[in-house]
Amino acid sequence: MEITQRQAKILAAIVKDYSATGQPVGSVELSEKYGFSVSAATIRNEMQALEKSGYIYQPHTSAGRIPTDEGFRFFINKLMKHLELSRLEQQKLNADLRDLQRQYIELGKSLTKLLAREADGAAFALLPGNASTTGLSNVIDENVSTAEVKEIARFLDDVSEYGSMLAKKDLQEVKAFIGREAPVPLAKDFSLVVTRVNLPRGEKGVIGIIGPKRMKYARNISLLEYVKKMLASGLGAAIIINFSVLSSQT
Repeated sequence: MEITQRQAKILAAIVKDYSATGQPVGSVELSEKYGFSVSAATIRNEMQALEKSGYIYQPHTSAGRIPTDEGFRFFINKLMKHLELSRLEQQKLNADLRDLQRQYIELGKSLTKLLAREADGAAFALLPGNASTTGLSNVIDENVSTAEVKEIARFLDDVSEYGSMLAKKDLQEVKAFIGREAPVPLAKDFSLVVTRVNLPRGEKGVIGIIGPKRMKYARNISLLEYVKKMLASGLGAAIIINFSVLSSQT
């Protein structure tokens, strides 16, 4: 159902305020906050029209209004595309994204160093916009052939390209792939322990450990389970600080 330009502005303001606060929005609030060039009484009349059209509703007497599903849909389809971020908002958003990127870069580096050290193997972390690897030297000894070293090095160099292969696997739980079971190119005498991680802002990533088939599977699986839990809880920094709480398992 079509609405007037003034009603569209009022609906957009209601959606914006309700999305920010989770509270019903009143006519006086709208009048004071958004500087509509009409009285609060006129805004109330327009809100009644929007309510009759099915775009907003009053949860209880004397309360403000809340957008209905139809109201949100109208906002998304008809109004949202006309609302552009101000230059200041764009600059702030870009700064926030850069800060987040830096956080993930630092977190990825710290995670891989920690996993490689604790597992005595190679490690990788695929986080939003960032891939980190380390620990190749941990898996090189006199029993590892040059060809195998090259295979492991190739995987670590191109780990971000293998993200889609790993994403196709059910990695909600920590999984161990032995030798050629690995869903990515890997030396046949090596194993991969890997899991998907959920980050506090809703993003997802993948972390993993590579080591010889004789690796300590129980410990390495517990290691990833612990890190996964810490990341999901938003305590990424605490992984570095409090890692000593991880019990040693064989």
